[in-house]
Amino acid sequence: MIPLPFFLYAETHYRFKYFFSFLKKAEPEIIADGPHRLDPDTPYPVLLFIKDADRYPVELISTTLTLLRDGKELYSETVQPPSSVTINDHYWWNIIELQFQKELDEVYGFLTLKVEITIRQNGRIKIITNNNHRTASKTPLKFYRSRTPLPSLPGWFYGDTHTHSQYTEDQVEFGSPIAAAPTLCKAMGLSFFCVADHSYDLDDRIDNYLVNDQNIPKWHLMQETIDEINEKEKNFVVVRGEEVSCTNKDGRNVHLLLHGTRKYFHGSGDSAEKWFRTKCEHTVNGVLLIKDSNVAAYAAHPTEEVPLLQRLLINRGEWRKADMNSASLHGIQILNGEYAENFVNGLDVWEWLLLKGEKKFISAGNDAHGNFNRFIQIGIPFFKIREKETQLFGKMKTALFTSLSETAVVSALRHGRSFITSGPLLVIEIETDQFNSGKIGDTISGKKFLVKVKAKSTEEFGKFISVKLVHGIIGKREKILLEMNNFSDPFNIHFITDWETVALFSYIRAEGFTASGEVTSREGFCYTNPIWISQE
Repeated sequence: MIPLPFFLYAETHYRFKYFFSFLKKAEPEIIADGPHRLDPDTPYPVLLFIKDADRYPVELISTTLTLLRDGKELYSETVQPPSSVTINDHYWWNIIELQFQKELDEVYGFLTLKVEITIRQNGRIKIITNNNHRTASKTPLKFYRSRTPLPSLPGWFYGDTHTHSQYTEDQVEFGSPIAAAPTLCKAMGLSFFCVADHSYDLDDRIDNYLVNDQNIPKWHLMQETIDEINEKEKNFVVVRGEEVSCTNKDGRNVHLLLHGTRKYFHGSGDSAEKWFRTKCEHTVNGVLLIKDSNVAAYAAHPTEEVPLLQRLLINRGEWRKADMNSASLHGIQILNGEYAENFVNGLDVWEWLLLKGEKKFISAGNDAHGNFNRFIQIGIPFFKIREKETQLFGKMKTALFTSLSETAVVSALRHGRSFITSGPLLVIEIETDQFNSGKIGDTISGKKFLVKVKAKSTEEFGKFISVKLVHGIIGKREKILLEMNNFSDPFNIHFITDWETVALFSYIRAEGFTASGEVTSREGFCYTNPIWISQE
């Protein structure tokens, strides 16, 4: 396989034959992870994740959690199993919940947590701080304990539409256990996430990611795992899915998100599993034509620039506007982990699609492969780990107007009943003189329109400084219908307009911005999908 940088937990045991690896050692990968954000009155869940202990067995003796603020220790406890636990599984995980004692009830804001894991291997005791990767910083977990839940309205739920699990596993990366994620998500205030494992990983043998298996046992096991979790979980949903590698109109390999799919699509063109074999099994349109009708299809991070090495070696490319015109494509995931140039470019592409009359929706995800707290990946193959604080699970959010079942969540994605956000809430609704109303994603008709705007934020995400109603006339342009800069919180406004103002065949959407809040030095933001207006 060609060694390329990816976004998952770092796989450190693989190396090319005859090559030296500074990262490899005779221990399993041992990682402590936890959410970057914590709701009030919620214990902090620490995920202990041990991989490849089937090759390098260890005994878990104890785990010490030390809570700090500005480097000062606030609390420490050591958790010990009744007896030492011998771990010899390929994947092993456990969640330890840090309870906030009474004296910590009023401790909010940014906190750090040092996790010390004591193991015994081959008779030797070793203490691992946060992870055992060579060249990694060992920096404590950092999280924000909020005084308030995420801004909310009845029927709206937050989630992450692009995540990876343990079924994405290969020579340089692996994801987190699906079954562990709901606990960490609920602590952050999320109500759903969408699994989108790579098509080229899902066709591997369960016990050997170097060998494909035409019976796709990993795919079937993923389906069974999600069924079991959704049957057990209350008020939380895991959406099954796949990130399919397929060919665009330029002959380049791009990624397509299929939310809710029970049908597997082979896609190996950019897997790097075989040298110079870069042709995918399907085209974008080919997948869209034969996917099940109840599946939501979104272009994955369509405006991210592909690195030159990936373009040359595995034929990766970007989505083209022509690829996004298909009626079977519901939307584009333009927000991927951070507000960056690729997101701004995605907004431009979305506006172009809308003005062409394409009913395309936008979604937000983080492409998180584990990485609830810190992005860790192979930086230089076999020599160096890379770390940063973006692409974190649940950092950028899609909010859906839905009930909490997998079918309902996928339906909301198909119909665009959503907005994307870094944290604040913004929704619109339109009532007409024909006594009907439309929510985000709907199509309405009438001669007079009452536009209702609701906006909510918290100290965490900053106060609103701007809310815009954007009016797009199909085939022409977008313009600002109304801009507001003075707010109470929560903010509600009713705006009346008429047929001449909104014109035939148009849409209204909203975008809002907040001043920098406690969790970020830059503005917060949110963008709603449109409500369309048609002739009576």
